[in-house]
Amino acid sequence: MNRKTEMKTAGMTGRRALGAIALIAATGLAGCSGFNTAEHAQFGAHYSHPISVETDVATLNIGVVPGQPGLSPADRAAIEDFAAAYRQRGHGALTISTPSGSPNSGAATVALSDVRDLLSENGVGAGDLAYTPYRASGADAAAPLILSFKRYVARPTACGNWSQNYALDPTNGLTPNHGCATQNNIAAMVANPADLVAPRNMTPADAARRSTVLEKYRAGEATATARGDQDSGAVSEVK
Repeated sequence: MNRKTEMKTAGMTGRRALGAIALIAATGLAGCSGFNTAEHAQFGAHYSHPISVETDVATLNIGVVPGQPGLSPADRAAIEDFAAAYRQRGHGALTISTPSGSPNSGAATVALSDVRDLLSENGVGAGDLAYTPYRASGADAAAPLILSFKRYVARPTACGNWSQNYALDPTNGLTPNHGCATQNNIAAMVANPADLVAPRNMTPADAARRSTVLEKYRAGEATATARGDQDSGAVSEVK
């Protein structure tokens, strides 16, 4: 056999070997073909286990007793917590509803001033407030002031669908519970469920910090914030 014939035979053998390797690879991937279909390639847990975001109204009733000197310590603590919740998750105005037609309507007006001042001390200013009266019973001597605001609540789908035989799945598909726990965790941990509906507006730039950095840059000084010993990021000082 001359050299030309040997090279031709070797080339044919190499092509047969490559063909065999490709066949083996295709056979192996065939077992995973169920997971590589278009619907699985585009799978997202938010389709199978969506988080529904619904509007809800948070309310707080403040009892008003005629002759009571100001707000009680318990009421003050409740209003402070309510103001913090409004700053974190409130949307729209915080509405204060005052009773009308009840024996304590005059005391409610006095209490309204105290409530407004306390809200202002806790970061809820006059521009965040709205007022509305409500018709109370003429026999209700303890008709409350009602504080309310709109918020969003995340409600995940229920997990626990074990209808599929996990020990036998020829298509190598996704299980009914796939991604459900993650979606439930997101719904429970999200600080403001409104973020799942639409992104927040950008906050204004820090003009004062920007000016400081530019002044240091023009002077040839370091523009980074000074770091202390607590900013090392080290978990432990053991060496």
